[in-house]
Amino acid sequence: MLAFFRKYQIPLSCCFCIVLSLYIMTAAARGQLKNDPVGPLLLWLIRPLQIAAHSTTSWIKGLQESHLTAAGYKAENERLRKRILELEMERNRFLEAEATNQQLRHLLDFRSHLPAAGITASIIANSASNWFQSCSIDKGTADGVRKGMSVVTPLGVVGRVVDVAARSAKVLLLTDPNSGIDVMVQRTRARGIVSGSLENGTVLKYIKRTEDVQVGDRLITSGLDGVFLKGLMVGTVTKVRKESLGLFQVIEVMPAVSLARTEIVLVVSAEGRSAAK
Repeated sequence: MLAFFRKYQIPLSCCFCIVLSLYIMTAAARGQLKNDPVGPLLLWLIRPLQIAAHSTTSWIKGLQESHLTAAGYKAENERLRKRILELEMERNRFLEAEATNQQLRHLLDFRSHLPAAGITASIIANSASNWFQSCSIDKGTADGVRKGMSVVTPLGVVGRVVDVAARSAKVLLLTDPNSGIDVMVQRTRARGIVSGSLENGTVLKYIKRTEDVQVGDRLITSGLDGVFLKGLMVGTVTKVRKESLGLFQVIEVMPAVSLARTEIVLVVSAEGRSAAK
C-alpha cells in the first residue's frame, strides 16, 4: 500500500487538491462552509506575489512615464535651442545694422566737409600683400568714379583709384611701395612723401636731417599733389632715425586707417575746398 502511494503520489496529490477545491467551492456556494481553512493560507501565500506584481507594474509604468517625460524634455530643449539660435542671429543682424549705421553717420558727417562729388563705396576685395597692396570697391565709371580720385574715410586717407571698370574700381593703398602722398608734419609744417616700403612698412621720405620731426607727430595731406584735399589725416610718426650718412632722416609711420577694419569709404576729387583740420 505504501509503495502504491509512493508510486502515484503526484497524481493522487493532484486529485486530492481538485476534490478539496470542489468541496470548498460547493460548500461555499451552499453556505455550508463557515470557516475556510484554506482561503487565509492561500491569501498568505499569494500576498508576496501580489506585492511583487504590483511593484513590477508600478516600476514599468514609472519607467514609461520617465521615458515620455525625458522625450518631452528633449523636444522642448531642442525647440529652445533653435529659438536661442534664431534670437542670436537676430541679435547679430541688429548689431551689424547698428554698426553699419554708425559708420554711415560718421561718413555723412565727414562728407559735409568734402566736395559734393564724394561717392560712398564699399570695399569688396582686399589684395594686400608684401609686394602689392590694393583693394577693390563696388563703384565705378557708371557711378562717377574716375582714375586718380582719392579714397578716404573719416579717420584719414586710404589710397587713390588706379583702375576703373563700369561697376568697380581698384584702389592703390598708401602702404604700397608705388604710392606717394605729399604730406606735411602738422606741428612743424615740414613736407615729405608718405609711401609704402618693403623694409620698414610705411615711411615718410625726403625729410632733411635738419627738420624737427618727433615720434607722435601727425602727418596730414598738403593738397599739393592734385589728388588729395588738404588737411586729411595720413598717419602718425612711430620712429625717427638719423643715419650717420645721408641727407634725409629715416621715419616710420603708422597709417591712420587700417584696411582690415574699414568697410565703407568715400571716393572724392581734389577739386573743391580743403578738408577741415
